[in-house]
Amino acid sequence: MTGTETHSPANSALADDPDGSAHKRTSWRRQERRTALLLVAPAFLVVAGVYLYPAVATLVYSTTSIDIGTYTVERFVGLGNFETVLQSDTFQTVLLRTIYFGVMVSVLTVIPAFFIALLLNQRFPGRTVLRVVVLLPWAVPPVVAGVLWTQMFQSEYGFVNAALRELGFSGQTIWLGEPNLALHALVIAEVWRWLPFATLFLLAGLQTIPRDVYEAADVDGATIWQRMTQVTLPLMGPMIIPVVIFLFVWAMKAFDTIFVLTRGGPRMGTTTLNYLVYQQGFEQFRFGRAAATAYLLTLLTLFVIMALSLLRRYGKRRVA
Repeated sequence: MTGTETHSPANSALADDPDGSAHKRTSWRRQERRTALLLVAPAFLVVAGVYLYPAVATLVYSTTSIDIGTYTVERFVGLGNFETVLQSDTFQTVLLRTIYFGVMVSVLTVIPAFFIALLLNQRFPGRTVLRVVVLLPWAVPPVVAGVLWTQMFQSEYGFVNAALRELGFSGQTIWLGEPNLALHALVIAEVWRWLPFATLFLLAGLQTIPRDVYEAADVDGATIWQRMTQVTLPLMGPMIIPVVIFLFVWAMKAFDTIFVLTRGGPRMGTTTLNYLVYQQGFEQFRFGRAAATAYLLTLLTLFVIMALSLLRRYGKRRVA
């Protein structure tokens, strides 16, 4: 011990804080962080178990060969499963069909939903009842909806052919027996299923548009068409695109309706990528290819989401 005093930062802090309040605050913050981590840990474990583990396991399967007997990894094959899937004529056909299916479901849902939302945004007697009626299809379970549409498209006693016969047509169409007709029957069933969600979302968007904007347009002498094209649509653009994203993603994930109505047939005419994953994994027991197809479907979905997000950002800049 020398006679010279050492002035370190800690000693200076103690000298400036003789009662130790700074040390107490530091200790309290550390305890608060530990408590926060303990509270977040259960949610993190649930998310990791529900999303992260399947994603990692699927990635492992996509790069390996699986022994069906023991359900264990035989050997590492790298990108072999991806190459096999991408070179398959079936995959290329199903990919184009899946994109077409997603676009049709998104467009044919958003357009009527927009006009229904415009109607529900007006004040008229019975508006509340109509809003409830519009939401009813959303409350029907997907499998029940699939059974309902199977009966409606039944060729002999179904509602669709009966309605056509009442209108003077032959009404003998076998809707689920021909690939193109069956695919569009699935589109109709999916549109009916998601129409309430799109309507509700767009109605909420319409109600955020200030009345002052329409009053200013009226003062300027704008017609109904000009109000629609120069006020409503530009302001609703950033709200329509998220709806399209949701609808496209859900169309990519469509399974229960396909399973109940057509099981991917006839002649694979209604098989989408998501259903192809099911067929490869649980009918053909090619788990590696199924995992590779699942990741390719994920990449396709992410690409569409990014493209639509960029379009939404561009639209917001134009409105601003």
